[in-house]
Amino acid sequence: MSPPVFAVVGRVNKGKSSIIATLAEDATVEISPRPGTTRRLTRFPVKVDDATQFELVDTPGFEDASRALHWLRAETITADARPARVRALVEAFAGTGDLSDECTLLEPILAGAFVIYVVDGSQPFRANYEDEMEILRWTGRPGMALINRIADDDHAPAWRPALQQYFSVVRDFDAHAATFAQRIGLLRAFRELDAGLAPALDRAVEALVAQRRRRRADVADAMTDLLVDAITLTLEARAAGKDALATVELERRFHEALRDTERRARAKVATLYKHPGQWADDDVGRPVFDADLFAEQVWEGLGLSSGQLLVALTLSGAVAGGTLDAMVGGASWGTGAAIGAAVGAVSGGVHAARRMARATRLRDALRGKGGGKLYRVGPHQNPNFPFVLLDRALLHYDAVLRRTHARRDLATVATPERRAGGHEPSAQGTSERGASAALDRATRAALVSAFAKVRKNFEDPPRQARDAIHAQVRALVEATDHAAGGEIGRG
Repeated sequence: MSPPVFAVVGRVNKGKSSIIATLAEDATVEISPRPGTTRRLTRFPVKVDDATQFELVDTPGFEDASRALHWLRAETITADARPARVRALVEAFAGTGDLSDECTLLEPILAGAFVIYVVDGSQPFRANYEDEMEILRWTGRPGMALINRIADDDHAPAWRPALQQYFSVVRDFDAHAATFAQRIGLLRAFRELDAGLAPALDRAVEALVAQRRRRRADVADAMTDLLVDAITLTLEARAAGKDALATVELERRFHEALRDTERRARAKVATLYKHPGQWADDDVGRPVFDADLFAEQVWEGLGLSSGQLLVALTLSGAVAGGTLDAMVGGASWGTGAAIGAAVGAVSGGVHAARRMARATRLRDALRGKGGGKLYRVGPHQNPNFPFVLLDRALLHYDAVLRRTHARRDLATVATPERRAGGHEPSAQGTSERGASAALDRATRAALVSAFAKVRKNFEDPPRQARDAIHAQVRALVEATDHAAGGEIGRG
């Protein structure tokens, strides 16, 4: 059985293409403030794993509905003959250049498509819209009306009683802000148009929800890879000239490599949600995150606070020391735990303020002979670095989730400071910092410990530590998705 087809119709510049872009997750849908951008039929199949679930048809807007309706009414006919009369209109004006937009938009409807009539709820209802709705009623095809909003004014209370006289289903839908849950809710509402639609749309919902879950899992994998790759990165070079110049260049290359690692992770996440053009090529240093990865204000606003970091380091050190006590049967009288806690606290103090990694000289006896002095930079030793990186990754993910494919403005991300100022709802917990600061003490300490083990064994990170990082990252990814409207209830 063929997938259901929905013809999205309405007057020009009322958001038809925006609704299609959002529902189809297709940023290639042409959207413009210029009237009449859509002049032909364009079909957008909604696919999951290459299987078409349903199809949306973008149509030209009504241009002269009153004259088309006048032609239809020129003959006195009964209601059962109206669909044939509409077909006669299309045949009569086909190829003449007259009433071309009306004829074009009616073609898929006469071929069996269901009708989705779009109006702009920010504009007042006017009586001449009734001509469009009457033509659609003459087709005899089931239809629903969507009240879209292009501006801030709300005239929906006047639209609803008018639309309900022509359409069995009337829904509000903001194409620029719709969450995944709202999109799924709209698909479920499509079932009300015809009893025969339920099986196909139920399969579509099931496929889209399963795809959403797979994407979450893929994002968790990508973020874990980002963290492990970043905290195990090292570069080595021999100084052929002055040591200072060689180390500066090595450090520059190291930090640029970390930025590239973040860029690649962001591109992967954006592509998973079909936003490659708007996100994958984004420069990390652009205002999308307000500053460069190593900018002071980024480290002040993201990651753990100095107090949280100190506690996490202390707890993670105590855990390591406690393991030592257990290994010697308690004979150390708790000395291992005390020493581990002290070492963790001191380590936090030493590294807390160091955002930029420094190159160190290696002993040639350990690294082989060669001309000049051998230097290494990395792994990055600041224990807060992976938390800052994680927070940035989650903020980027949150922005990707919230950005519908109808948006054509510059992609931006709400930092914790902006959220605290009331501009956007927080998806990062109750903390004014990033998501990592909202974690409980035990989780933060566990992450500090896992990061430290990966960093220490940078040439072959232990699988157990990586799995511990992945488990926490996946929980954060799921929480971010749910906060951004990814939670799906039963229909």
